[in-house]
Amino acid sequence: MTTTIAPARLAGPWELGERIGGGAQATVHRAWHVERGTVAAVKVIHAALWADPGFRVRFRRECDALGAVRHPAVVPILDHGESEGRGYLAMRLARDGTLADRIAAGPLPADEALRLVAAIAAGLDAAHGAELVHRDVTPANILLDADGPWLADFGIARRDDATLMTDDGLLIGTAAYLAPEVISGGRAGPDADHYALAAVAFAALTGRPPFQGDRTEAVLYAHVHRPVPRASALRDGLPRDVDA
Repeated sequence: MTTTIAPARLAGPWELGERIGGGAQATVHRAWHVERGTVAAVKVIHAALWADPGFRVRFRRECDALGAVRHPAVVPILDHGESEGRGYLAMRLARDGTLADRIAAGPLPADEALRLVAAIAAGLDAAHGAELVHRDVTPANILLDADGPWLADFGIARRDDATLMTDDGLLIGTAAYLAPEVISGGRAGPDADHYALAAVAFAALTGRPPFQGDRTEAVLYAHVHRPVPRASALRDGLPRDVDA
C-alpha cells in the first residue's frame, strides 16, 4: 500500500505548522522558512478580508511602516507579502505567550509590571516618532519573550470587537482599553495609545482592566463618564504611587 504525504501548506516562503493564535479575521501559525529554516510566527489573513482592496492597501502600508521601526520593544518583522489569495506577515516568534496569558494567571508583581510597561512605552515612542499609531494596545498584543517584551499587531487586522475609527471609517479596537476621546468620535492619535497603555498597566497590576461589564456599551460609557478606579484600592499591598 502506498502512503501519500500531503504537501506542506505555504505562505510565501514559509511552511505553516500548528496554529498558535488568531480569530475571525486571521490565523497565526508557527512556521519555518523553507530555505533558511528560520522559525517565525506567521499571521495569515483570511481570503474574504484580503479580497477588500482597501484592506490590502492598509496592510501593505502598515507593514512597511512597522518594518521601518527599529526598537527592542517592537516585534521584529521578518517578511510580508501575498500568497494564494491571502496576505501574510512573518514576525519573530514569542516563546512565552502574551501579557494577556500572564495576567490570566494573576496580577504581576508591581516592579515587574512597571518595568514591562516602561519598555512598551519606549516602543510606542519609537512608533509615534515614525508617525505610526498602534490603535489597539492591549495585553493580547504585548508578546513576552526572553528578548522581549514586544508590542505587536499595529492595527493591521480588523477584529470582531471593533470599536475604534480608522482614517477611512473602519472601526477597530478593543473596548476595555479604548480612549475616551476616540469613543466620543475623535481621531486615534498617540494620546489614545498612551491611555490604552495606562489601562494595560492597570490590568497588569490588578488582574483586570479598569472598566468591566457584560455589555460593550457599558464599558465604553464608563471610559467617558466614570472616574478611573484606583489600582491600589483593588489590590492589597500596591503602593499608592502606582495610581498616578
